[in-house]
Amino acid sequence: MTERVDHNGLTEHSDRWLLPVGDGVVTQLRIDFAFTLVIEAWLEIRVETEFSYGVPGAECRIDPCVSAGLGPLLDRHQAEVTAVEVGKDGRLRVTFADDAVLLVEPHDQYEAFTVAGTPPSTSRRFLFVAVPGGGLAVW
Repeated sequence: MTERVDHNGLTEHSDRWLLPVGDGVVTQLRIDFAFTLVIEAWLEIRVETEFSYGVPGAECRIDPCVSAGLGPLLDRHQAEVTAVEVGKDGRLRVTFADDAVLLVEPHDQYEAFTVAGTPPSTSRRFLFVAVPGGGLAVW
């Protein structure tokens, strides 16, 4: 499998992008008609469709449009993120140090998520958007 590191420090594989989060910490949670995690003030992950969350074997489905259902995610503030993978097929996987995983699948009609950031090592911004029906737009 070949990989390529771009000017932002993002690692591109044939099927996904790996973001350079190191052991980043969630510094903000935002709730509106979506659920947003901000990691180390430079990476923003906005989820706009249903997703799964939890430790393997104990996942639950969460709809970000239903604020009351977001309760299980409130402890993610100050949580350590060990990996962020953005799949070229329109999937997103965020892994936390306690083995919890936030997983977003592509949606047939809507953009399931956006991931945007400007890594501290560069001034270049990047943007990933999961396109309806699967796939990924990259800027």
